[in-house]
Amino acid sequence: MEGKTLEEVQEEVFKAHGILVPRKELEDLLKALEEAGLLLTEGVERRLKEEEERLRKERPMRLAGLSYPEGEEEARAFWEAFRASFHGEAPEAQTLLLPHLEPARVPEAYGAALAALEKTPPPKRLYLVGVAHRPLKERAAALPVPFHTPFGPAEPDLEALQALDALLPYELFNTPLAFREEHSLELPLFFLKRAFPQAKVLPLLVGRRSPELGEALKVVLKDFPGLLVLAVDLSHVGPRFGDKPFSRPLAEEARKRDLGFLERLAQGEPEAALAFLGGNPTRVDAVEVVASLIPLLTGRKGQVLAYRLDLEAPTLSAVGAGTLVFPTLPG
Repeated sequence: MEGKTLEEVQEEVFKAHGILVPRKELEDLLKALEEAGLLLTEGVERRLKEEEERLRKERPMRLAGLSYPEGEEEARAFWEAFRASFHGEAPEAQTLLLPHLEPARVPEAYGAALAALEKTPPPKRLYLVGVAHRPLKERAAALPVPFHTPFGPAEPDLEALQALDALLPYELFNTPLAFREEHSLELPLFFLKRAFPQAKVLPLLVGRRSPELGEALKVVLKDFPGLLVLAVDLSHVGPRFGDKPFSRPLAEEARKRDLGFLERLAQGEPEAALAFLGGNPTRVDAVEVVASLIPLLTGRKGQVLAYRLDLEAPTLSAVGAGTLVFPTLPG
């Protein structure tokens, strides 16, 4: 409908299907599409610009009251319950891989991450690298503003972000709107902010693999040390993702891919982990982040603390999530 009058749309539909759609129905459809932001009109463009300007100042909570409590007291109890869901031992973390899946679906994976964070001396900064679920103008992006949480705003480390931007061949602060509803940062940050309330944050999204990002981070981490966090999920299988309904063979394939991937990462072999996935038939969404951070993961020895392939019963689909801790620094 973009670039056409309603009369032109009526004519095209009539030619293709022999049906004359009433103008009122087209007007109602146009209004609904515009309100949903699915049609780029002047009104939608104006709203997007306004939202982008707001995001250049702060990133509000989007999932409070849905995925986690909004009030601080309730949020603390929520956080503690997730920590209690993991009963094993965990080492301190220099690098941490944890999910961004809905917390209620994989509590033990988040709990394992919190157990590792308890052993970890408070870092000055958190390098939080999530998966971009919206298109980015460049391979990766950052948003240098406070991210609000129930425990107060997570403040950006502007100096470290500027140093990172200066080392990249592309503009790092390139797609503010991609951060608007990005759960791959908001959900992990809820847990990280409570664990390390004083730490500043570098909120990063990866859309396509960016070897330059890993090399740049390796340099920046020397001058601005901190905890590197990969906020990624694993296999996505079932009808929601184009497969047949979840079944034992599909579950076996997903678990095989996920655990083989995690085990190779834990051996310090990210390239072997990526190669093990082949064409990535189970849609492990960690691929682009791990491929981007190969310089920081190669030679690292880690420990897999938790793994779960979680069933979404209404859609007969499933998503894998795991927690992997690297307790030693690169050689």
